[in-house]
Amino acid sequence: MVLGLHSCKADKVDGAVFSLSIDGQESTSITFGYGQTFFMAKLSSNAGWSLSSDQPWCTLSNVSGNPTDEQYIKIAVERNTTDAERTATITMNAGGNIRQYTVTQTSKNAETYPVGMEKDAIETIKSIRMGINLGNTLEATGGEEAWGAPHTTQAIIDQMKAWGFNAIRVPCSWNQYLEADGITIKPDWMNRVKEVVDYCMNADMYTIINIHWDGGWMEGSCDASMMTSDSIARVEAKVYKLWTQIATTFRDYDGRLLFAGANEPVVESREDMIVLNRYEQAFVHAVRRTGGNNLYRNLVIQGPRTDINRTDMWMELPEDTVSARTIVEVHYYDPFNFCLNDDLSSCTYFWGEPYAQYGQIDDGWQELHVCEQFEKMKKKFVDKGIPLVLGEYSAMYRTHPDNSLQEVCHESEGYFTGYVTEQAKNNGLAPFLWDIQHGGLFDRDQGTILLPTVYNQLKEGAERGQYPF
Repeated sequence: MVLGLHSCKADKVDGAVFSLSIDGQESTSITFGYGQTFFMAKLSSNAGWSLSSDQPWCTLSNVSGNPTDEQYIKIAVERNTTDAERTATITMNAGGNIRQYTVTQTSKNAETYPVGMEKDAIETIKSIRMGINLGNTLEATGGEEAWGAPHTTQAIIDQMKAWGFNAIRVPCSWNQYLEADGITIKPDWMNRVKEVVDYCMNADMYTIINIHWDGGWMEGSCDASMMTSDSIARVEAKVYKLWTQIATTFRDYDGRLLFAGANEPVVESREDMIVLNRYEQAFVHAVRRTGGNNLYRNLVIQGPRTDINRTDMWMELPEDTVSARTIVEVHYYDPFNFCLNDDLSSCTYFWGEPYAQYGQIDDGWQELHVCEQFEKMKKKFVDKGIPLVLGEYSAMYRTHPDNSLQEVCHESEGYFTGYVTEQAKNNGLAPFLWDIQHGGLFDRDQGTILLPTVYNQLKEGAERGQYPF
C-alpha cells in the first residue's frame, strides 16, 4: 500500500491541527503488498475528527473521536486477489478541515522474491498434502531420547515421507541448551537441530521448527494479572535473542522451512492475549531483521492456547513488514475423553455417528462440532487471505476391554482421524498429525505401521480434503 497525501479546503475551524502518521511522519510513500495486512497509524487532532474509506477492502479500526494527542488507528487491507493494482481513499475530517490519503495496494505480479521463496502462505499451505509431528523428540526434557524416541536419522525421516507425509512439524526445546549466560544457544544443540532439519530438506518435506513450551519461560508468562512491565520486557527480549540466533542459522534455507514462535501459549483472557502479542511481535521482528531469505519466510503464529474458541474470540496478529507470509496455528483434541483422557473409568472408546451403536460417544462433540470449529477459523482467517496449520490433532489409540470390539474401536479412531484431516483441509488448515514413538500408530525404530486401519483412513481423509484456495 502506498499512502499519498492530499489537502482541500472546507469550512475550517481556525487553528485545527491534525494528522495521521506512521513511524512519526505523515508519510507519502508507505507501501503495502498484495496480502492481507495492516499498519498502525498515529492520529492526532485538536478538534473532533472522523475517518472514512471509500473501498470495502480497506478498513479502519476507528471512524470518529474527540480531540486527542495520540490515538492509534488500524488501517487494514484485504488480500488483493486481482492481477492489478488498486486504490482507495481515506478521508479525514477534523473540525471541518478535510485531508485525503490515497491507499494503493499492489498486486502479486508487482513483487519479486529470491529463488526458493516464491510461495506465500496460501501457496505453501496448499502444497501440504498431510503433515506429521516428530513428537516427544527434540523438545524432550533431558535430551532427544529422554521420552522414548529413537535418535532421529535420515532413514526415519525418509520413512515418514514414504508413508505419504510431505510436511513435518519438529517441536524443539532450547532453554535447556543455553550457555551460562542464559541466552546463547550451545553450538552442539544448534547443530543437532540443523542436522534434523537437513534430513527433512533432503526428503523434500515442508518443515516447521518452533520453541515448544520449553519449560514455560515464555508460554507460561502471559498472565496479565501477574506479569509486570519489566517481567514482560525480559521475556520479550529473550524471545528476540533466541529467535535471532535460530533465524540466523537457517537464514539461507528456502521456503520449505517455516518458523513457529511457540506451541500452546497459556492465555486465559483478552488481557493475556495482549501480553502474548508482545512476544509474537518480538518473534516476527527478530526473524525479519536477520535478513536474507528470512525477509520472506512464512511465519506461523499461535492462537491463545492454540484453542479454536479462544483464537476466534481474542487473537490479534502481530504486524509484519512483508505481505501474505503469515500462518495461524491451532490444535484440535476434541473431545477430551476420546483424544486425551487416559482414565479408563471415564474415557470413551468410540467417536462418530456410525460408531455410536458400539458404545458411549461424547454427545455434542462429533462430526458437526468438527465442522463448526474449523468453519470459525475459515471465517476469521482464511476468508481474509490467512491460512492455518492444524499443528496437532490425534485420537488416543486404545485397547478395548472387550476384545470382540477391538477392531471396531480402531476403525472409529481411524474415522476420527480421517474426518478431522478432511475437514481441516476443506476449511484451509494444513493437518499435522501428532505422533510419538510409543503412541501406537507408527514404530519409527522398525519403520512399520502398527495400525493400518487408522493409517488408511488418514490417507483417505487427506485425499478427500480440498483446500478452499
